Amino acid sequence: MTTPDDLLQDHLRQLPDAPLPAGLWQRVNGARGRMRRRRISIAATTLAVAVVAALSPLMRSPAPDAPRTARPMVATAPATQVPAAVEVELRAIDRALQAGYARNAPDDELEPLWAQRQRLLAGNDGTSRNPQPRGLRI
Repeated sequence: MTTPDDLLQDHLRQLPDAPLPAGLWQRVNGARGRMRRRRISIAATTLAVAVVAALSPLMRSPAPDAPRTARPMVATAPATQVPAAVEVELRAIDRALQAGYARNAPDDELEPLWAQRQRLLAGNDGTSRNPQPRGLRI
């Protein structure tokens, strides 16, 4: 028993093959060659970049006139001895300034703190002649 599909397949099998266009195989082989050359060039470029990246740290040499045991130069300033009471008050003023800047305080509120800090650092805070309250408004 044959179905219409079987008849159609038999009929299609009996048809002759379509003629190929002239130069088809040349174009196919040319495209294959171009793809092969492209893959080879991409692989070679990738390999070259990997080699350069791997060997670049080894290619650096130190400057010939630079000593090998050179230490970095560090600027030092002489430390002044600050009494503990002054240091405590200075830290309190700094905290008050920081809190003022954190809440966007106006300049006229921060100016007295800066002036008090400058007087304290200069040693002219006037506490020995006329004592002032030490409380800070935060």
